[in-house]
Amino acid sequence: GKPANPLVILILALLSFFLPFSFVPCLAGLFLLYYFYTKSLLLLGIGLLFFILIFIIQSSIRGKYAVLIAVMPLCYFTGIPYFLPLLVGLSMGLSAVLSLSLGILVYYFLQFIREYKEQLILSGDLLEQFDGLSKKMTPLLQNKEMIVMLMLFTLAALSIYVIRNFSFNYSWIIALITGICVEGLVFFVLPSLSVKMNIGLSLLSYLVSILFSFVALFLLRDADYRGTEFVQFEDDAYYYHVKAVPKKKA
Repeated sequence: GKPANPLVILILALLSFFLPFSFVPCLAGLFLLYYFYTKSLLLLGIGLLFFILIFIIQSSIRGKYAVLIAVMPLCYFTGIPYFLPLLVGLSMGLSAVLSLSLGILVYYFLQFIREYKEQLILSGDLLEQFDGLSKKMTPLLQNKEMIVMLMLFTLAALSIYVIRNFSFNYSWIIALITGICVEGLVFFVLPSLSVKMNIGLSLLSYLVSILFSFVALFLLRDADYRGTEFVQFEDDAYYYHVKAVPKKKA
């Protein structure tokens, strides 16, 4: 059935419009908790514990990139999950990688709830429902696809961020290609672990994400490395060595 009254969705959408981006994951979490509450107290308890853990981890780096926790699942649902790690590496700070990772965990948590919902909302005493909870959570904790995607997407974003901050020529392009190659390992690692995946759709998503990432690179880093110059000057206290890369002419 529908997860909530349309009026609730409208109110949350209006609040998201007026509040900072960092509040979007909080509102999305409240919406999901309301949905869990309508299904069972066990589902509500599991969801509450999970989101509290996510909140505590995110709070360690403040809320600058918290919106990624909501955007990453959205990218999965729209079929372009490979794009966001590339964009994060190209355009955001190091702390964004943690928010990206939390977003990946949120997506697979929601997939777990959707797949095992019926087992989690069985009627019975609340204590009986919590009995054997660890066994019910086993499919999530042992999800090979989640572990692989978490590792490779995080590594892709990190590698792009690190390489693009070096000062050699074409560092941004090399960084992006490195991140793309790291993500491409998905097509080798998952089959080797006997994880089912739709190769056709995944490959299409991967290629579209690569296209989007190069568009983002062009918008973020419109530089002509062939005209690179090195300038040296000094004042009373310091020598300055400056690398100047001109912008591409239209």
